[in-house]
Amino acid sequence: MAKKKLFDEHGNEVKGKLKKPFYKKVWFWVLAVIVVAAIGGGLGGEETTSDTTAADTKETTESTPAKEEPTFKVGDVVTVGDMEYTVNGLEVSKSVGPSIMPTEAKGTFLIVDLTVKNNGNEAVMVDSSFFKLKEGDKSFEADAAGSMSANQGDDGQITNSFFLENLNPDIEMQGKIVFDISEEQANSTKTQLEVATGAFGTETELINLH
Repeated sequence: MAKKKLFDEHGNEVKGKLKKPFYKKVWFWVLAVIVVAAIGGGLGGEETTSDTTAADTKETTESTPAKEEPTFKVGDVVTVGDMEYTVNGLEVSKSVGPSIMPTEAKGTFLIVDLTVKNNGNEAVMVDSSFFKLKEGDKSFEADAAGSMSANQGDDGQITNSFFLENLNPDIEMQGKIVFDISEEQANSTKTQLEVATGAFGTETELINLH
């Protein structure tokens, strides 16, 4: 009986026993199955963790409502630290003060009638410079001379001038803060008054004037 000839994968005659390629051996496929299973398990774990984290984040966001800033308007009592502020009304004018010697505005006066009360245990110095007008990125300082004049009667007497006045505990004062601004700004519906706890107070609140 003639011996069966063996050929390799390229058609060349092979002397002796033909060896199987490594990828046809059982050990290769066993190893491949183990590697594939390990990779699949790792990916599945990452996806589960990611999904869980996303779900937790969504639940936290939905269960915690966004904090809303309080909105104050004319007539509201606004508490800032130990101080209490109430805007009683507004007036727009080209001049303020006694009729015989008024103070004229460079632009237009926005006059804020304001009541301030000290609810603390010590006196607080109150001055017109503690108040500011705000609109967006713009900030406007009070007019000291205009504020002084606005609180002066025809008899020359000045009451509650908001000029470096000490306000004792449990005492309130009412007067006018004046801002010399453009006519357009004085009539803006977006203007706000910033009030603070005092000269160096870090706590502030905004009051919508319109």
